[in-house]
Amino acid sequence: SLVGCAASDGTPDDKMGRFLVAPNKYVLYNCVQIAEQAKATAAREKELEQLTAKAGPGADGQLVSSITYRPEYLELRGNMIELRRAAAIKNCKFVPGMENSGGRASDNVIR
Repeated sequence: SLVGCAASDGTPDDKMGRFLVAPNKYVLYNCVQIAEQAKATAAREKELEQLTAKAGPGADGQLVSSITYRPEYLELRGNMIELRRAAAIKNCKFVPGMENSGGRASDNVIR
């Protein structure tokens, strides 16, 4: 499990997200199910980003955000990585998260 954290590709958030999610979690999903799950995951990621921004940039807001929202956010990042992997393996036309430039949702607020 720790090998995934040591990989040189991706951001630290992506590495931690991969650690929190079971590999091949979406192997039994078809392309439609992958697309639906990706949309729900992206929506929840955006919601958590907004909640984090609402908590504020101060030390108290960052502490609350780190404790309350960050674990779920990291898990969602890991889920999105697994969804992209499943979509690529199944040659789905819709690749989750690729509709954003750079291939992922913005994580500026969470950092």
